[in-house]
Amino acid sequence: MKRPLLFTISTLLTLLTLSTVSAQNTDLTLTSYSGQSQIKAQGSVTLKPGFHIPSGSTVRIYTSSSLQTHPVLQTQPSGNQNYILTRTFRKAGVTLANLSQSRTVEEENQSIQYFDGLGRPLQSIQVMASPTHKDIVQHIEYDGFGRESKKYLPYATSGSMDGSYKPTAGVDVMNFYSPTSGWNAAVRKTGYPYAETQFENSPLNRVQAQGSPGESWQLSSGHTVRTDYGTNAANDVKLWQLNAAENGATATYYQPGRLYKTTIKDENWNSGKSGTVEEYKDFDGRVVLKRVWETESKKLETHYVYDDFGDLRYVIPPAVTVNTFSEDAADPSYDAYIYGYKYDGRRRLTEKKIPGKGKEELVYNSNDQLVLSRDANRRAAGEWLFSKYDAFGRVIMTGIYNSTESAAALTAQINSNGQTAGRLWENPTTTDQGYTNAVFPTNIAYYHTINYYDRYDFPENSFGTPTGNQASGVRVKTLLTGTKTTTLGTGTMLLTTHYYDDYGRIIQSKSQNHIGGTDITDNSYSFTGELESSTRRHTVNGQTTTITTTNEYDHVGRLVNSRQQINSQPEVTLLANSYNEIGQLRTKTVGADQQGNNPVNTTDYRYNERGWMTSTTSPHFSQQLSYQDPVKGAAAQWNGNISEQQWGQTTSLNQHFVYSYDKLNRLSNGSSPTSGMSEILNYDDMGNITQLTRDGSGISYSYTGNRLNTVSGGINGSYSYDENGNAKTDRMGMNLSYNYLNLPQQVTGAGNTITYLYDAGGNKLRKTANTSGQRDYTGGIEYQNGVIELIHTAEGVAYRNANGTYTYRYNLTDHLGNVRATIYRNPGTNAVEVLQRDDYYPFGLQKSPNPVYGNNKYLYNGKEKQEELGGQLDYGARFYDPVIGRWNVVDPMAEKYISISPYVYAANNSIKFIDPNGKEIWIYYQDENGDDQKIQYSAGMDYQGRNQFVASIVMALNRMNTVQMGEKLLESIISSDNFFNFKNELPRDRKGNLIDQAEAAFKRNESGGGDILAGNALKSNEYRLLENVSHELFHGYQYENGQNNRVSNEVEAYLFGRSIYQNYMMNNDMGFSSMPWGTSTVAGKMYEESMSGLMYAPSFDVNMFKKAVENFRGGSTANQDGKYGYGAPVPVTQNPLIKSFYPLIK
Repeated sequence: MKRPLLFTISTLLTLLTLSTVSAQNTDLTLTSYSGQSQIKAQGSVTLKPGFHIPSGSTVRIYTSSSLQTHPVLQTQPSGNQNYILTRTFRKAGVTLANLSQSRTVEEENQSIQYFDGLGRPLQSIQVMASPTHKDIVQHIEYDGFGRESKKYLPYATSGSMDGSYKPTAGVDVMNFYSPTSGWNAAVRKTGYPYAETQFENSPLNRVQAQGSPGESWQLSSGHTVRTDYGTNAANDVKLWQLNAAENGATATYYQPGRLYKTTIKDENWNSGKSGTVEEYKDFDGRVVLKRVWETESKKLETHYVYDDFGDLRYVIPPAVTVNTFSEDAADPSYDAYIYGYKYDGRRRLTEKKIPGKGKEELVYNSNDQLVLSRDANRRAAGEWLFSKYDAFGRVIMTGIYNSTESAAALTAQINSNGQTAGRLWENPTTTDQGYTNAVFPTNIAYYHTINYYDRYDFPENSFGTPTGNQASGVRVKTLLTGTKTTTLGTGTMLLTTHYYDDYGRIIQSKSQNHIGGTDITDNSYSFTGELESSTRRHTVNGQTTTITTTNEYDHVGRLVNSRQQINSQPEVTLLANSYNEIGQLRTKTVGADQQGNNPVNTTDYRYNERGWMTSTTSPHFSQQLSYQDPVKGAAAQWNGNISEQQWGQTTSLNQHFVYSYDKLNRLSNGSSPTSGMSEILNYDDMGNITQLTRDGSGISYSYTGNRLNTVSGGINGSYSYDENGNAKTDRMGMNLSYNYLNLPQQVTGAGNTITYLYDAGGNKLRKTANTSGQRDYTGGIEYQNGVIELIHTAEGVAYRNANGTYTYRYNLTDHLGNVRATIYRNPGTNAVEVLQRDDYYPFGLQKSPNPVYGNNKYLYNGKEKQEELGGQLDYGARFYDPVIGRWNVVDPMAEKYISISPYVYAANNSIKFIDPNGKEIWIYYQDENGDDQKIQYSAGMDYQGRNQFVASIVMALNRMNTVQMGEKLLESIISSDNFFNFKNELPRDRKGNLIDQAEAAFKRNESGGGDILAGNALKSNEYRLLENVSHELFHGYQYENGQNNRVSNEVEAYLFGRSIYQNYMMNNDMGFSSMPWGTSTVAGKMYEESMSGLMYAPSFDVNMFKKAVENFRGGSTANQDGKYGYGAPVPVTQNPLIKSFYPLIK
């Protein structure tokens, strides 16, 4: 597979592929076809004789007067400043010979970073990046101690657009946002376009108060985030220690001054303890207590208990107030509330227990790969879930292995099998399932998935080998080429085959669907990798439905248009976006014709100084949100909680909700006097709702632990549960059974039987009910009783008419994605009409439906309503019951929210949050407003934002992903059940002290996952950053696999980071930097010698590895501080991520 070619002039990134051709002038003339998916011009397109488009290609050719003409770049970097100019080409054809020729801003994007004499960033300029081609400037200032104590919002220039240094940037940003003279009306005006930080007066430079942009959040306002530092007092914090049998723990108290204490008060805090959060860490940097104050006298505490190796053994949430507990079945605290973990001799997690859920077991091979796992339900059924791997550690098979043997016995069998087979992986074949069957387990009862990599000659690949411009089989090394996924309950495996271009992008996928048909999707990309067009051909029973979607982007990659065509119907413009000068979405238009005329609706968006949405306005639904500025009598909320919501069915706001919260930010009251809706809530210490009063009718909840037993009052019903904590009976008297993913597979009761069919990945394929018939789901196309009913689109659905044509219906949503109005253009009258209006109680219960003609079931949070289950909502991983405001099954990501009940919805703040998902890498940063934000990373993502920290981390991760073992590591981390976060914070040791000269550091979270503190990322060159990011993320992998506090971890991580860096540079024909392994000390030199020997050895040398470990240990300051434990060095050959890649430099 080709690698993207990287030119560097200062920094210059060029990606090679085919893209759109567009005319800068009015007319466009072409004599030959060069593979583009779109050809467009303002005036005319002329195709000369000899122009030929190959058969089977999809090309969109059109003209539009609305196409924007882009100016030629006139960049003039300031020569009297230090700077780095980055040029990113958006069109093909750039060579060294024509590198210096003039280009438009659509053909080339430029950004300039200016630095002072100390190498500190001064200004970041995106040249002509605003929608009207203004420079977007990020101004940076430092105080006398070199700290960025005032962080400004970005602004767009009104004068020069040449990328030059702006010496008056401090004045210009004030003028841009000035309430009296600011020139861009679509940006919120403020006299305070900056966030100030107050540091303590010490060399530690710790933050004491953090303000935000806007007058309401200045340091003098009293509404900042404040942080205090200290230590524990006597008899203040419990010291939990394991008992002798290690099956429980007992608490005494820490001696005073033995813990670091951090107290955080958010913007709503006025005085006292209420609403404050205290965190206590021991001298090893481990969190031992998180305490939140609900009132001045009531505190909720979550304790963390560790063993002698520093591994987390128990988490004790707020409901537990005793001073001792055991795993004995007679102890109600342990089973109901406490999280428990056990490890083997290699510190791998072998057992865990989630409150209210039975024990889970995990079994590994000698490569530390998870081979078997089972929960309580699988144990009762005599089943284990298995995984098999190839030689590169990639999962190739999953399924069910039948056995009632213990984990210890199976571990012995796995180890014995590995010795007999001589390996721990399967090799590819062209027979049977496409792999050998030599590795445990060999007696497989049931396959869930089979994955194929690097090839297309796997068995039963009915879709065949690549054709045309698809990358051949020899060019898809490291890529997933095929997958077979079982339809649960049937044993039928459905095939999907992926075809790539030369740059590893999927340009075609062919899939079998569960109703006997196929889906073929063809993709084309722009020069910079943006998806330009996607054509799906869905065929069932010989009938093909073709859906073609084309996307257009502005000169810096912001999506401006998305059009769609179904079969031969006229193309429609699904959406057209416009942006303000700093890149915020300003308007969204839906339902226009191909030329963008005669839209169904246009929504205008507005934001406050902190980037929080304040209003959406359209002719058919409008909304206004208040935070610190309520107008209907609510208490002001400065911390991002919404104090009031006003809405209306037109541009008029004649309805409103008023909200109030407790000190834990849980919603306590949501009332709408204008619409007659209200919910008043009370909670227990775990966040379980104990009383819900809806419209004056009270519902009382009773619990055992976190499990709901009964509801009574306005609603009456009782619940029972299986061993996994899934509700077997619910408030309606329905009986439920579940599959191995804890998804409902059959529901019976009230004269109805509902059966759900899923594939092994948890995708819902079919729902069959006595009352509503059979509904099939095939990747966004839904069938009712064998006939297509609708096709999901980006803005709603296309509903099938009786004559086989489709009418588009558009959803107008609020800030949470709740559908508030469903509208369409009546094909008979050509008038825009409202089909359905929907309002909701705070926790999602739909107010008495108000359909005019609509039957939209995708409503609250955009989730499908299950009428047969009393209005529960299908969130994919589990069902939510808005009638009672909670889940009926345990949260699959319960360990990420360990202080609250695993049945709680959206942290009991359903006005601000929707239910989050897990299995993610997040990048945390502060936006231009100084507000904390985060963005989820996905492999190969194209980040179009302006934040330099995010851009640097994404670039490093993407480069890491182009190296095979880096791709494997990212796959492992992303598929983890834990969060891994990159944070723009300075690296600190376990005592909270800054680590001198460190560019990044991994800080583990005791409940799993961890943070990579990369606050010095912008001070690194991009290649050193690649090595450091790879190094620290590898520490995350080590922690994920139970390799904690080993001195050998550093050697492994250094090897991994250096080999990622060097392989990346070699793949891109680039030279290496001279980055030392050690320090200039004698110990450092010895370490450098041993590491260099390891790196370039023709094969792995265990003695050299041990020597490197010893040399590192001898010279490591961190080790002298007690960071590392000393045990026998674990040879790197035990780590499959590294073992597979010796020699590292080929």
